Amino acid sequence: MNNKINKLLLLAVGITLFSCETYDFDQEQYKKEINLLQNSDGVYDRQCVAMEAETSANGASIKLVVGVSGSQLLSESVPVSIVPSDSLFKVFNKSNYDIDSTRFAKLLPKECYEEPALNGVIKAGESQVKFPIKLKNLDKLSPDSIYFLDYKLDPKSTTPFNKKKKEVLLRIHWKNEFASTKTQITYGYNSSYVVDLSSSQTFRPTNTLRAFPLAVNSVRMLAGNEDYGDYKKAAPQIKQKSVVFTVGKQLQTDPKKREVVVTPYNANEMEVVMLTPIGEYDNTFYLNELVALGGGNSTYYKEFRVHYKYRLLNPQKDGTNKPGPFKEVKAKLRHQYNPRAEQL
Repeated sequence: MNNKINKLLLLAVGITLFSCETYDFDQEQYKKEINLLQNSDGVYDRQCVAMEAETSANGASIKLVVGVSGSQLLSESVPVSIVPSDSLFKVFNKSNYDIDSTRFAKLLPKECYEEPALNGVIKAGESQVKFPIKLKNLDKLSPDSIYFLDYKLDPKSTTPFNKKKKEVLLRIHWKNEFASTKTQITYGYNSSYVVDLSSSQTFRPTNTLRAFPLAVNSVRMLAGNEDYGDYKKAAPQIKQKSVVFTVGKQLQTDPKKREVVVTPYNANEMEVVMLTPIGEYDNTFYLNELVALGGGNSTYYKEFRVHYKYRLLNPQKDGTNKPGPFKEVKAKLRHQYNPRAEQL
């Protein structure tokens, strides 16, 4: 008899504990809290804006996403408010760069975006609301800098929110047809020559160069066979040793080719002279399709085919710049791509 009573007591306790655990689980599982979509560092960096979209009907925009936790959708609409902030931005710079202010991230300049509507609603039956933020004047930004927009949930709101996800840094990435700040797109030297015209020494570069988007139709790359070492510490050398490739109109003789003009990134520290096209170094941007023999898949390349000469203008103590030797460049810079993937 006593054994039966003990078993019944144990069963009752077990049921009670299970009920409590289930209740606690349900409270967590179905707890409705507003949060800002972000990674573990408080950053949302998955978006990349196409520069050509600035002139489209819808414009170039990114989205700030406000979601609600819980495994079930809302049974009624919930109002959401956001406000600009800078506290997480300051924490980011401090934790990543300490006192090295030369590497600090920057808040996106006011001239480069339009403030979004600060109030929205997560509708019943839905799990999030998106706040579109229109970007503009992206060509005024430096591809060597990190830019953020910083927003947080309005602390005056009565809607419960997740305190660990109440603020977010939106990373600003942009791209054009030739390059991106989000993904490293490189162009490899192929059948290229660099000649030091003061000594006639010839170099055959085979390395790759990263391209950086500057405007809708232009990118920056290193000139000739120049090198700047550690990219994170190379700001002065980047400024002096880089050239700009600007892509122009389509050639009437070949619709797969467009004109290219090469200019210095900083005219105070480099001189560039365009030279007469020679053979395949015809100062064009070329969408090149190499057809495989035997009916295999074609290989596609974006190619800058250029012929120019340049020289560095080295700063002197008296404030003048001393020209270095001219170097002649015959370059075919090639990037393999998938035209179908780019249309997605």
